Amino acid sequence: MYCSIRRYQLIKGTPDLVREKAETVFMPRIKALDGFVSYSVIVTGLGGDGLPGIVTVSVFDAAEQAMASSKLAAAWAREMSAFFSLEKLGEESGQIACQAEAD
Repeated sequence: MYCSIRRYQLIKGTPDLVREKAETVFMPRIKALDGFVSYSVIVTGLGGDGLPGIVTVSVFDAAEQAMASSKLAAAWAREMSAFFSLEKLGEESGQIACQAEAD
């Protein structure tokens, strides 16, 4: 499995609005991609400048599928600019080396 982790700073809007739009607009789209395993949105709290941080984690069966999710996320963020604004701080992706799950 492969993971793509994207870090953002929320410039305009609220974390609740990002969550709502992720659940109602983005999640149905990303779930439709081939190889989809999971998607999470994490609110990391306030940064040094007082702005909330947002981290997203996408997990897919293959690397190219995880990369496709990054393109989808970028297009979605642009589409949502009337509701909120995210500044992308970074992105990391790679193969999941090990993972634990509940029994």
